Amino acid sequence: MFRRLGFHFDEMVLALVVWLCSLPLVAFVVIPLFGLKVAGVVAVALFFIALVVCWGSCGWKALKS
Repeated sequence: MFRRLGFHFDEMVLALVVWLCSLPLVAFVVIPLFGLKVAGVVAVALFFIALVVCWGSCGWKALKS
């Protein structure tokens, strides 16, 4: 069953690394302009965007195989 679903943990790790690497950018750009609360919302939004891209990539590969 797991082989058919095509779990690809490398995409999950890549999404997490991209999100972690975007956090300093959020810190340097968003915090001075808008404050900590908005920066937190932006960081969480970026996390969910990375998850959606990851799930889309994994889902596409699962349907393709």
